[in-house]
Amino acid sequence: MKQISLLFAAFLVTANASRAASPPLSEESLEAQSLAQKREAAEWFKKDKPNEIVAGHITYSGILVEALKIDDPFELIKQSAPAKYGSAEENLVRDPIIGKVSGLKIFSIQF
Repeated sequence: MKQISLLFAAFLVTANASRAASPPLSEESLEAQSLAQKREAAEWFKKDKPNEIVAGHITYSGILVEALKIDDPFELIKQSAPAKYGSAEENLVRDPIIGKVSGLKIFSIQF
């Protein structure tokens, strides 16, 4: 029992020491961090995905769109296809409730 209480006390001392050693975050640094995270997220959404074509406010996506964009459509069914073709997960349709795969996205239009 003494060992457990000594171990707990040592844990509390090290936790307080590490908290005291870290510099406090100011509001400016928190704002700067949140702005940087928002910019990174915006850049991620702007990236051109291999299975999407954006025309104004309409987005076309799916397996057919990806097959039209690349030179050799048979690369899509090849297991050793390069990573530039994206993940097969992008062309799957999942059940919104249980998350299981329910089909393939052949062609999709988003407004």
